[in-house]
Amino acid sequence: MLIFLIFAFLFGASIGSFLNVVILRLPKDESLWRRSSHCFSCDKPIKWYHNIPVVSYLVLRGKCAMCGAPFSCQYFFVELITGIAFTVLCYFRFRGLLPFLPTEPIDYQLILPAAAAYVRDVVLFSSLLAITVIDARELIIPYEITLTTFILGMIIVYAMPQVYPAPDRLTLTIELFLSALAGGALMWIVRIVGGFVFKREALGLGDVHLMFMLAPFLNWPRILLTIFLASIIGCIGGLALKALSKGEKKVEIPFGPYLSISAFIAYFWGHLIIGWYWSLMIGK
Repeated sequence: MLIFLIFAFLFGASIGSFLNVVILRLPKDESLWRRSSHCFSCDKPIKWYHNIPVVSYLVLRGKCAMCGAPFSCQYFFVELITGIAFTVLCYFRFRGLLPFLPTEPIDYQLILPAAAAYVRDVVLFSSLLAITVIDARELIIPYEITLTTFILGMIIVYAMPQVYPAPDRLTLTIELFLSALAGGALMWIVRIVGGFVFKREALGLGDVHLMFMLAPFLNWPRILLTIFLASIIGCIGGLALKALSKGEKKVEIPFGPYLSISAFIAYFWGHLIIGWYWSLMIGK
């Protein structure tokens, strides 16, 4: 299992390195593929051995090897967090298969559902992390991320229905539609009504796209839980940001990070929270 976890960390750190490219280039409409990684100060390409995730940042002490300009600590933390997350998710999904892995021949009926669930996990986590950092930095949520994640999620769900339990394809399609309706349509209504009441944009279109994106990952009760949790966490975070703004009259507060954190909570622990809520209601 240790070998799998090490590989998961290396894989995650590499994905984190790519996420840094997405985070920095996508808001500027720069290509993710046409140009290799380069220093924003001296504009020189970064050699491959200076671009090893996590390690290079530590070895070079967060500076460009060519000109010595400091790099943002974002590079290090995004790579590290992604590597740790991929490792934890790998352990979470595959730990129950350890007694069966040494068997010959390999039972793919056991491995494939766990692998599909793991791919679904890391796709959602990577997207939410990129959205969180971009929205916090730029106050936008690129539709390229939400659309790509939605398509990948739909492919995983229909190719491996076990990750989204439903008795048949028709029920699965209805469930996905309800999730999209509960998330995207509800947020769209909030956007329209809020804009009418406050006479300004109350909710970004990217937030609406984000909720649509979550349809292949969360059923409609967890979608509603995400919105509820994001409202609470957003209020707390908003008050904290205003307190730290030192009296500034207008403070832009991105909602994407709060939606992302809430979606992650609902994805892994939503059934426990909803079950606890219903137990309170029934108890009354």
